[in-house]
Amino acid sequence: MADGRGRLPLHLRTRRFVQFIAAFGANALFLYDLRFICVPVLNCWACPVASFACPMGALQSGISAMRGALLLPFYVLGTILAVSAVIGRSMCGFLCPFGLLQDLLGRIRRHTARVPRAMGYLKYAFLIVLGIILPYLTFTPWFCEFCPQGALEGGIFQPLLHPDLREWIGAWWYLKIGILAAFVIASIFVRRPFCHSFCALGALFSLCNRVSLLRMHYIREECTDCMWCVRACPAGIDPRTDLEGMNCIKCMECAKCPFGAIHVSSAVKCSACDAIAAKDDMP
Repeated sequence: MADGRGRLPLHLRTRRFVQFIAAFGANALFLYDLRFICVPVLNCWACPVASFACPMGALQSGISAMRGALLLPFYVLGTILAVSAVIGRSMCGFLCPFGLLQDLLGRIRRHTARVPRAMGYLKYAFLIVLGIILPYLTFTPWFCEFCPQGALEGGIFQPLLHPDLREWIGAWWYLKIGILAAFVIASIFVRRPFCHSFCALGALFSLCNRVSLLRMHYIREECTDCMWCVRACPAGIDPRTDLEGMNCIKCMECAKCPFGAIHVSSAVKCSACDAIAAKDDMP
């Protein structure tokens, strides 16, 4: 929502800039090598220039090792859940490189379709089956095997940079590239299809989305049902009914509502405001 001078707050004007900076920062190995640190964004550590560890890859590696050592990957899970508790799925909306790619592809067509809300539960199935159960049973990071971000960053560039790998490319490589191609094409017609229904990391971030410190509020009294927020939402949800839900990426695009029907605040501020309002209502 614009301030009194008609200018949007800084956090509502810089999302695209932050996305590009984040994508560069996660792939700046020529500047620093921090691959021992797990940064909670979906960025494949097989990328030749990746400068941080992939949280889903690290989580699956920890789960695979857990079968022998009986140790949970507390570091990875703790990092993801701590970030989720503070900002919910804003990592998806502001910092994820694959989310940026989907946003850019979605701009090719002005009118894109919306994924049915129920399909959002699929990402939890992928998390449980491909991200937890199968890695535990087979010692293989199965989510990484199918991840389109891995195919984009590692599956394409590694064979180009290392010709000796080409002779090892088999049918599985073509399957991964096919999955990537399917999501690239789908992102032109559907808003963020991977984030909505398939991203296991997004499923983890969504666990604290409704109770995170970063909060978003829909003010029904200010809404004119003009559908502006629905058209603006890059996640393809209806902010009037699913704000801060499991599919909301807290990108804050809907907070640019020209009628001020959606606001961004912190849980601390909200609690203070509620207390003041309750006090004012007392006789």
